[in-house]
Amino acid sequence: MSYEPRARLKTSRILAALVCAAVALSACTPTTENPMTGTANPSDPATVKAQVEELKQALKDLHAFKTETQQAIGPQKWVDKGTRNMDCRTSDGQDGVNYSILTQTPDPVDLEASVSVVKAFWESKGFTTRTETNPKEPGLIRLYANENGGHLVSYFANIKGSGLEMNSACIAGDQHEIYKELYPEIYGTPSSPSSSPSAN
Repeated sequence: MSYEPRARLKTSRILAALVCAAVALSACTPTTENPMTGTANPSDPATVKAQVEELKQALKDLHAFKTETQQAIGPQKWVDKGTRNMDCRTSDGQDGVNYSILTQTPDPVDLEASVSVVKAFWESKGFTTRTETNPKEPGLIRLYANENGGHLVSYFANIKGSGLEMNSACIAGDQHEIYKELYPEIYGTPSSPSSSPSAN
């Protein structure tokens, strides 16, 4: 009988048609997510712009926190020695960028009292602190603090004055793409400097 070959041939044609339809549909289906990360492209201009805005806000927050800390110490006159960007890692392990500030005062302070005041203030803000002294550097006290979310801060005091080294929260993102958006006058050119830029 010839029914069986005809039935097999018909079935094969149906399967072939279904396979072709599936391929055509998959080719036309848009992909909105990165299959590796499940998120949009981190170099997407809108994403990078949003990260830069977060970074600028982190700098404003850092300046406010720095001012509050200085006011807690006393009436000394402080001078910012530098503000720059650094690479960092967020609390969940992502690469990112933050700001780092160094500010100092040559005005004398009561070493132990000023460290105690800063320690209490930072701990009231949720920081965990530790104090260090070094026999090789008599008259110098260093106070370190950190907080989940990227902030790293330290205060040092000696007979020559005191200083604050403070890092802002770490903003997750591609460092190069963030710098291109943040400093177009530098990174918009073919040759980019190798060192991290300083903030104005």
